[in-house]
Amino acid sequence: MKVRCSGSQPCTRCARKRHQCHFPLEETRVSVPESYLRELERRYSSTDPTERDVSGTLSMDRAEVQSRTISHGIRSRESLGVAVPLSNTTTGHPHPQEDDHPPLTRGESEQSQDDGGSKFWQNPLVDADYTFAKSPDGRYWYMGPSSSWSFCRRVLALVGKHMAEADSPPDPWHVDGVVFRMRWKPLGFDENPEVTNLPPFDYALFLFNTTKFHFGPLLYLIDEPMYLRNLEEFYENSVAKASISRVWYAQYLLILAFGKAFLGNVTCPGTPPGYQYAVRAMPLLPVLSGLHEDPLLAIQVLTLAAVYFQAIDMRVAAFQHIGQAMRTCLVEGWHRHMPEDVVGTEHSRRCNITFWVVYMLERQFSASFGGPSSIRDEDITAKWPSQTSDSLESWNMTLHVRLSRLTAQILTTVYGVHQAMDGSLIRNTQSMLRDLAELSQDLSDLLHTHFQGSVGKASRMAIRLILSYHHCVVLTTRPLVMCALNMHIDHTRVNNLDAIPLSGPVSSLLQSGAESARNILRILRLLGDDDLMESFLPFQLEDAFSSGFVLHLLRAVAPWLLPDDSWSEDVDCVLDRMISKGNLVAPLRKVELSQLAHIMTPLTPGALHFQSPSPTEERQDDPSMVLGEEEVPGWDLFMGNAIGLDPSQILDLAARLDMDTIMDPVDG
Repeated sequence: MKVRCSGSQPCTRCARKRHQCHFPLEETRVSVPESYLRELERRYSSTDPTERDVSGTLSMDRAEVQSRTISHGIRSRESLGVAVPLSNTTTGHPHPQEDDHPPLTRGESEQSQDDGGSKFWQNPLVDADYTFAKSPDGRYWYMGPSSSWSFCRRVLALVGKHMAEADSPPDPWHVDGVVFRMRWKPLGFDENPEVTNLPPFDYALFLFNTTKFHFGPLLYLIDEPMYLRNLEEFYENSVAKASISRVWYAQYLLILAFGKAFLGNVTCPGTPPGYQYAVRAMPLLPVLSGLHEDPLLAIQVLTLAAVYFQAIDMRVAAFQHIGQAMRTCLVEGWHRHMPEDVVGTEHSRRCNITFWVVYMLERQFSASFGGPSSIRDEDITAKWPSQTSDSLESWNMTLHVRLSRLTAQILTTVYGVHQAMDGSLIRNTQSMLRDLAELSQDLSDLLHTHFQGSVGKASRMAIRLILSYHHCVVLTTRPLVMCALNMHIDHTRVNNLDAIPLSGPVSSLLQSGAESARNILRILRLLGDDDLMESFLPFQLEDAFSSGFVLHLLRAVAPWLLPDDSWSEDVDCVLDRMISKGNLVAPLRKVELSQLAHIMTPLTPGALHFQSPSPTEERQDDPSMVLGEEEVPGWDLFMGNAIGLDPSQILDLAARLDMDTIMDPVDG
């Protein structure tokens, strides 16, 4: 049932709902990408004035305008594109839209919501019904909307409410710091740090090189020439060096701790290798009392400590320390452009690159914790890394920064707190898809230009870029998975385990999330086979857990999106590999996935691979990543399309979100 406009301004429905009426009758509007509008302006400026009509617009056949507009995706006025009137260029009168699938009007959207489409109308992870949850020890924990840890708690609680108590085991509640909590004694300003029981110089240099190999973009936190000079001075007179350079000594100890952890030689079960060095470093960290003699080194050490805390699942401490590092950057003004002719070229470069590393990690930890970022992108004028250098490393860094900025946009749009029940989830997801399309094009160009279409397993920066890209897709589509789970639970009460009715665009979005999750797990498994997986840093574990969790849910609510169950074996292999290398957090994540699989069993169809009329059948291409042949040994990891969905496919999907009736279910 559709609701037509009453013809008044404002219309009756908008007046009753107290909404602003956006659709006057004077002219029918469509929206086109801004790049297309710029192209029209360029063509207009390049034509002879006699070829222009009296209204000053470029005379074009209306069919051409309409076909090109539709090819970019006809979009509603509330979407993010540039709205232009679609009218007859000779008469100036508007034409009615002739497309068989016109965009939803506001009234039609509201009617779809009334008919049950509200399941996908708003992000269910942002509402207030489970923002604070009580753990078994009586403490209330903040359920950050974008946090994978919180997402696990929400799902276990939701499914548990609809199961018999005997069949629903209690949530293990692996709270912050339960796997390992470091404790240390404060060190007074008049006390000298302990410098005994440290490795010899050659082994300390070996641990530094081990850390250097595993860090990837984090390596920019360490000024290698300066660190090595300080290292030599330390081994010449360790007591004096540690006393006058306490912050550097903390950096040295943290690098020892990271190096030992990366080697993965577990000597004391229940503790990460090298933790004793990290414990000795913590009392030496910069304090909040004021400015530091060497703010650059202070920020770098605080950031290293934040990464270490995140790696041992002390997420609160990690969020606090990366926040302190970002605040110190703001105190120093590094979020603003530092002119080279004022502060010097080298100092400007070091401060710039350190700020962007802190920026990236602060965005990642904000998403992991579920809290807001400390700085708005609008307040940043610091140069992008590629503006200071044309090297491959600079462009890698630039794409990492862009991915972090995209993560922040996901948090403020898809996971934004000020959302009304107006379909904002679909619109915001659509907006992020367009940003992903642009980024995937640049990422594909970089990989094909510098890697000739083949990415080696040891190309840690490139692999991290690809994993981060896919994680953005998973993070963006995860709220829709939660919507589908709610719908599936309600559906099973009446129709047993029949397939839930999903619209084409929603199914396409879920399929995109499923494909990215599967790609993440396949990449990590291949890395693990050659012992190249990051067994201590927290990023790949987060990728594996969030991907496996989403796929477990999709196996129950939309099993036709998963062509096989190979992903389940992949996630087990990845976690087992991390556990064997001494990762203390991976066993907790494996327990949570096992519990999820157990409680989802009653909600999972017996035949996992039945046919369903879904967008899978409509798409002729295979957007999955093309991996190298597994039986051929070597270092090449990817061949061909390493990203997954190409930009045109993502833009096409975004356009369909406007053109299709979003809440119309597929048949079957």
